[in-house]
Amino acid sequence: MRRELLGVTDHFATFGLPRAPWLDAEDLKQRFHRLSAQRHPDSHGGSGAAFSELNAAWQILRAPAARLRHFLELEHPAALATPAQTPPELAAMFMDIAAFFQDARRFAARRDAAASPLARALLEPERIALRAGLDSLTAAVATLSDAITTRLRDEKPAPDDLARLLASLVVFEKWTPQLAEARLSL
Repeated sequence: MRRELLGVTDHFATFGLPRAPWLDAEDLKQRFHRLSAQRHPDSHGGSGAAFSELNAAWQILRAPAARLRHFLELEHPAALATPAQTPPELAAMFMDIAAFFQDARRFAARRDAAASPLARALLEPERIALRAGLDSLTAAVATLSDAITTRLRDEKPAPDDLARLLASLVVFEKWTPQLAEARLSL
């Protein structure tokens, strides 16, 4: 079942799926569970190598950016030849996120320096405003990420467009946990 193209393992083939930049997440999950049961070393006919191969494929195909990169490696390697840069349409959002983190750091320093409950209470409106800004940024990132997923599902973008979409997904995968961590600190 394992196929290689120019030294790149075809993880789509591992799952018996056609190569595509978008996959139905629930279908992929069901296939993974079914194939895991068949290939697990403790099951009849299973092996450690087959199970490891399946897990490697799962790690790539379940993550949208990794899946898209893998698709491009297999189908359009030239599209990956140009170094990825932050897409221009994300520049404004990048500046908004950077400004938010600066404001959050300044707030955290004031909050940590607040010696009394009254001083901390006086900072609450600022914390609430920062939290609202964070929620807005998080929603904007999710909306743009969802738009890319929808585009990958509903359209057939050209390879160069796919490479730009990949660059955006990589940025979103970096921002999402950073924003989630910031949420915990507020």
